[in-house]
Amino acid sequence: MLYLPVFEDSWRAETGRGIAHLPGPPTSTTIVQTASGDIGNPVRDLGDGWWWVE
Repeated sequence: MLYLPVFEDSWRAETGRGIAHLPGPPTSTTIVQTASGDIGNPVRDLGDGWWWVE
């Protein structure tokens, strides 16, 4: 998996959002660490294996 952050709370890195390239389709248990204190899930298919993560 490759994760590219688009937004991260700059004060304490509690939240984050970004895009991730996944080797296969995500499942209900797929998680991505989006910031030091946050994990997210792939929510929108952007095509070619790329997903928006919140």
